[in-house]
Amino acid sequence: MASPDLVTGAVIGERYRLDRRLGDGSGPDGILWLATDTLAADAPVVLRQVGPDRDQARMREVWARLQGVLHPQVPRHGAALEEGDQLWLVRDWQQGRTYRELLEARRERQLVFGAGEVLLMLRQFLPVLAVLHGQDLVHGDLSPANLLRRDSDGLPVPLDLGLKRGEPAPTATPGYAAAEQVRGEPAEPWMDLHALGVVALVLLSGDEPEALLDPVSLAWRWPAALEGEEPLRQQLERLVAPDPKRRFSSAAEALAAFQRLEMPESTGPVARADRTVALVPQEREEPPAAAAAEPEPAAAAAVQAPAPAPPVVIPEPSLRRRHLEKEEAAEGGFWPVVVALVLSAVAGTAMGWWWLGRGKPVEPPPRAEEPPPASLPPGEVNQRQQLLNRLRALQVDRPWFLSLVDASLLAQYPERKGRLPGEALEDAPLRRVWNELAQEWLVRVEQLPPEIRSRLGSFTASDWERRRSGLVNQGLSAGVLQELVSDSARDLLGGRGGREIPAEPFRQLWYAAAEMTLANMRIDAILLRPSVTQVVTADVPAAGARLFPVQVPPGHGLVLGLTGTPLLQMSVFSADGEQLAPRGALRVVTLAPQKDSPVQLLVTNDGVAPARITVSLRADPPAPPSPSAPPLPQQLPEPDSAGELPSPPSGLPRERDRGLPRSPGPGTTEPPGEGTGGEEDAGVGRP
Repeated sequence: MASPDLVTGAVIGERYRLDRRLGDGSGPDGILWLATDTLAADAPVVLRQVGPDRDQARMREVWARLQGVLHPQVPRHGAALEEGDQLWLVRDWQQGRTYRELLEARRERQLVFGAGEVLLMLRQFLPVLAVLHGQDLVHGDLSPANLLRRDSDGLPVPLDLGLKRGEPAPTATPGYAAAEQVRGEPAEPWMDLHALGVVALVLLSGDEPEALLDPVSLAWRWPAALEGEEPLRQQLERLVAPDPKRRFSSAAEALAAFQRLEMPESTGPVARADRTVALVPQEREEPPAAAAAEPEPAAAAAVQAPAPAPPVVIPEPSLRRRHLEKEEAAEGGFWPVVVALVLSAVAGTAMGWWWLGRGKPVEPPPRAEEPPPASLPPGEVNQRQQLLNRLRALQVDRPWFLSLVDASLLAQYPERKGRLPGEALEDAPLRRVWNELAQEWLVRVEQLPPEIRSRLGSFTASDWERRRSGLVNQGLSAGVLQELVSDSARDLLGGRGGREIPAEPFRQLWYAAAEMTLANMRIDAILLRPSVTQVVTADVPAAGARLFPVQVPPGHGLVLGLTGTPLLQMSVFSADGEQLAPRGALRVVTLAPQKDSPVQLLVTNDGVAPARITVSLRADPPAPPSPSAPPLPQQLPEPDSAGELPSPPSGLPRERDRGLPRSPGPGTTEPPGEGTGGEEDAGVGRP
């Protein structure tokens, strides 16, 4: 219970000032307060108040373990303070919105999380569970309300964690806990994986767990967002499987399974499958609630081309011309009607060419600063304005981003031959597809570090060539370099492209992936001596890579073994970039003698924290040839009547030439002949 005289503004431990309560304090682990650290520039913190009516000893023990968890996605747990009979636990404040809040906001717009968005979340959060479970800690109450998407980097952060493995789990959020946890069985890591699987299903469907679970068969109803995503569905089935044999054995195994999946092309929100969407926008005087909803993707995709526009005498002004006319009117007063029509025709032609060519990053950005025209339905106006505001907040080059969405739309509808949707009513479905694509690309761009995100639209080929040349000079093969960057860019580009650099505006994302990956690339050359085992220990930076060019003596094979965390991946390439061992988990690899050196060992870290790796290497000399078996003795011919052996026919070898053994004479040494097992046959030369 809280102290009776405890009010907002009270100072705890002569340092933390209470600002407001978070929640009603009905949880088993006390009351949460938002507070201010007066000794750290008034930084926000969270205090957990644990009264004497709760198990303070257990909380101290768990808190001591949490203080030792060092992971960038786990809030830092600070001191444990005592004031009177109250225990106060301090941790960092995380700025962001919980997935419960995000889901409710999307429900209002008839949207849910897409398959790509959920897969990305699982890849980002499973490393956190792997770290917690590795220290015998269990979250115990995973749900959308206890999972926060941090504003600074978009990564998922766990809230209200704190159970020791093996202790009875307290009451968890209904619907998310496994049946064994509800029965009071000891907390185990697989229970967190089960709850995370339920969270994924709720985000994909927009429904609560009780609506997804059949009360009779206890089978899960699979969201419509998983249609066409059978590999993802199979792995989600393992997360929530009631059969222990089908479950993942650990969070690391689950992470490896989800990392093997191909990222869906769409990584943004999608429309709910159980709603009805009107393709015709509402009139402006009507409430925009129905018009603001996103369209059903299937309905938008079914549009092949807009219906032929009725003939008009004066062309309808474009979006940019409308804004240009407003600016001219504000600066120079009201133009005569006749002059305005003439200028409109001229400006319409010029602005039309400017509209089609706005994908070039070097063009000025007047379009990005314009508010959406009021002629659009109110729902579209609000949505477009929110997009521009988010781009401005993320410091993303707006002309480049708009050209990116335009190029995606035109690639999806090649029959339009470069024609973008206008303001006409018949283009409403295509405008909605454009908005959906904008949301998908925005989700991807948000994952980039701010310093790289702000350079999108300004990357040049010289930037890439300069970094590529520097790494090649350090021993990195150009083929390996291209392979590394292409793998990193594949998720960012939504599966577009292969090893080749894509065209603009997608090329900017490829350059961004190269900058992000190669900035954390470290190269350490290794020189091996024959038959000598060498052990190297190194740290691989978070979301980075480490390359080991291995100089192998000529004619020698290579045996290498790697150990480290499950988030590390390895691959091996020849000197010319040919792949010798595919990308996969750390393991032992044996290679035959290579024509050229160095052999290139590449280790990548998919986690969000640095990881240590140990590499054992040995150069083995070529194996000696096995001794040849002695020839079978040849059957001698029968002697003639005089007891003499007949001479061999002309051209045939004599007895000595045939290799038959002879006894050396006294005082002589006969060198071993072919097939006698001498030194030459053992592969050792005579001096």
